[in-house]
Amino acid sequence: MDMALPAKASARKRDTPAHISVITSRDNQWLKRFRACLGGDEVRDGIVGVEGVRLVEAALGSGLPVEALLVSASGERHLARLADLIVPEMQILRTTDRLFAGVADTQTPQGVAALVRPRVGTFEDVLRGVALVVVLAGVQDPGNVGTILRAAEAFGATGAATCSSGGVGTANPLGAKALRASAGSALRLPILHGMSTAILLAQLRVSGVKLYAAVRDGDANLGRQSGGFPPLVRPWEADWKSPVALLVGNEGAGLGEEIVRSCDARVSIPQRESRKMGGVESLNAAMAGSVLLYEAMRQRGVLEI
Repeated sequence: MDMALPAKASARKRDTPAHISVITSRDNQWLKRFRACLGGDEVRDGIVGVEGVRLVEAALGSGLPVEALLVSASGERHLARLADLIVPEMQILRTTDRLFAGVADTQTPQGVAALVRPRVGTFEDVLRGVALVVVLAGVQDPGNVGTILRAAEAFGATGAATCSSGGVGTANPLGAKALRASAGSALRLPILHGMSTAILLAQLRVSGVKLYAAVRDGDANLGRQSGGFPPLVRPWEADWKSPVALLVGNEGAGLGEEIVRSCDARVSIPQRESRKMGGVESLNAAMAGSVLLYEAMRQRGVLEI
């Protein structure tokens, strides 16, 4: 049975039909391309693979170029949901559930995937308006990376940047796991990828952006015994209304000492003390970043209370 687009999509431009192909061999070049783009954390030839109806919907609705849409037999049921976002000139590939499972990165694939060309973020993009930039420095867990980017978009950040801390790099925000955790925010939010930490911080400073280093509450006394560390403030004491960059560090080690010393202030989230053995664990990178970004949005008056 030939695959037909839903009426809304097929009727949009009848003189420019969608390019529909049926794939029956696992050696097909399109399947190989999907396998490479969906199965790793690297961007291939400027293309990333997204899988699952929600991520594909986010990709199609982002306005980014979509190279191809791959749909399995069971995944065709999602075409009605995607109909208004499918342009007539889009390359649509149909395959079997078995062949789709061979390229999918998830254990229970939904039968729909796409190849997308993400935008290349620039400094002008991330600093637009009153800048609120989240800098991920050595955040290794792709789930944390994606969650922070999701919070960044939700709480009004103008962009994000990734760099290293203490020789430890940040997980690719466009990798499969980070993309899923971001729920598509990594496609929509302007992101500067893998910049030199020193150059990134220097350019932010030149642009008049204040640098806030997120530190654990247990590090509140850091710098009292040795000079050179910036002052410590609580989230509500920080000035989030001016152009700001929030630096979030590695899950275990936090931000490198050199990075912290180069910032204008350290900001920590107070936690209640526990009488239980070991006390309360500090918030992880994603949770802390989300709390601080929320406070930034609150101060900027975005909330309707």
